[in-house]
Amino acid sequence: MSRENEQAIHPGENIAWAAKRYGSREAVVDGERRLRFFDVHDRSKRVANALAAHGLEPDGRVAKLMRNRAEIIEINFGVAMARGASLNLHGRNVLKEHVHMLNDSESAFLLLDEAHKEYAEGIRSECPGLRGIIAVGWAGAGVIAYEEWLQKSSSKEPGVALGPDSLFHLHYTSGTTGEPKAVVNTHRTHVAWLAKFFRNLDYRFNTQDSMLHAGPMTHASFNFIEPTFLRGARNVIIPAFEPESFLEMAEKEGATTTYLVSTMVQRLIECGKLSSADLSSLHTITYGAAPISEENLRIAIEHLGPIFRQTYGLTEARQPIAILDPWDHVVDGTPGERARLASCGRVAAGVELELLDDEDRPVATGEMGEICVRGDYAMARYWNNPEATAETIRNGWMHTGDLAVADEEGYLYIVDRKKEMIITGGFNVYPSEVERALCRHPAVLEALVIGVPDERWGEAVKAMVVLRPGESPEPSDIIDFTQQEVAGYKKPKHIEFLSEIPKNAQGKVLRREIREKHWAGRKRRVN
Repeated sequence: MSRENEQAIHPGENIAWAAKRYGSREAVVDGERRLRFFDVHDRSKRVANALAAHGLEPDGRVAKLMRNRAEIIEINFGVAMARGASLNLHGRNVLKEHVHMLNDSESAFLLLDEAHKEYAEGIRSECPGLRGIIAVGWAGAGVIAYEEWLQKSSSKEPGVALGPDSLFHLHYTSGTTGEPKAVVNTHRTHVAWLAKFFRNLDYRFNTQDSMLHAGPMTHASFNFIEPTFLRGARNVIIPAFEPESFLEMAEKEGATTTYLVSTMVQRLIECGKLSSADLSSLHTITYGAAPISEENLRIAIEHLGPIFRQTYGLTEARQPIAILDPWDHVVDGTPGERARLASCGRVAAGVELELLDDEDRPVATGEMGEICVRGDYAMARYWNNPEATAETIRNGWMHTGDLAVADEEGYLYIVDRKKEMIITGGFNVYPSEVERALCRHPAVLEALVIGVPDERWGEAVKAMVVLRPGESPEPSDIIDFTQQEVAGYKKPKHIEFLSEIPKNAQGKVLRREIREKHWAGRKRRVN
């Protein structure tokens, strides 16, 4: 069968199948709200039909700016059932970042919750292409009330046809140059990813289970929403991660699995309540974005048992690309076993991965190369950015920008990033974006941003700043200004004033050499 004649697995069929199979079982827990499987299905159909009635076109983009809440699930399902494409906006971004992403993606609708309603007026005035802002959990002038909008809609099956290359989801990731760019996933890539997810599901995940969403459901925890629903497990939601609320909800609802980043694990340890909490129901904690330090793992395993599972992935190729299994988390073993704690695991089932050199040739075992993958689960392209697509997808391989070595047993160790990206607290930061923000400060002549080791955040953003003659701001002035320009997690945590930025004879900034001074004595150049 040619690709032109292929039929996509329609998301509505999957959701309808799960609703029919699990029916009156509890599907979603959000505080005091509890939804059954057929409730979610009914509300998802209403979302799809309401969007169609308001003129959503095939592949039309529907954006969300929301904290964790039950509506995210039905909106995700409903947009796909209407043959729309979801776009998740990051709650920690500032107005100008939201505006860029909405305009660049040509989004037709924005679903906005009460926690972010302050952005409504600015977005409405700066995004003329939006057909409507739908207010979730609040009401106001110039917006559509979500629940009323939903209940006026039909609950019949939308019956919208789609193909495998219909758009499914856009997700913006910071660009090494220029503005953030959107990764495009189609129904082909999503179905291939879903198959890969289930193929690598090596722990119990069924009607006995509850997935606790601690991180943003518009970010990495997004990956667990649909698989949880399709397996008849419960999606249990907390609005945002706080150690106390996490422990309380995990104990109250008997959470069996969750997804965390390393900084969340550290905060759980630091809160001092881990030993008194009853987390006996938890059998699997998947974590990603960065390894957990050996000491933190030792403490966490002492309290929770050997239930940690690391997955490696990225926006362009969703997890799992590699997996470090629970039995590889040995904190009191041989030096070789303990060394594996610094790895991101071995290649996941269904993943074709090579470490390639600059000529896209495989490197020998033990030699450093760029992690490259290929398969339908990887991104289709960047949105309206053929140059970036061509740079990232070459000779059929999707280049991650992560440099790694593999040992004889296939364990991958990320040692550096070919790109200049910083990962702080599980979030990606690109220096160029922060540097541009810094240079908008009237006292700043030039700026250089790097990632430096940080015990809590993995990496911290550090800025080296050259001031204009006669200017003498405090470091806090620079940091406060930057926070008005970019998301809070992107702002520098450290400022160093220099008389000049070190450069070579050709005027190129010696970024790697400057960064190296901060990482001297460490085996890896990522933390």
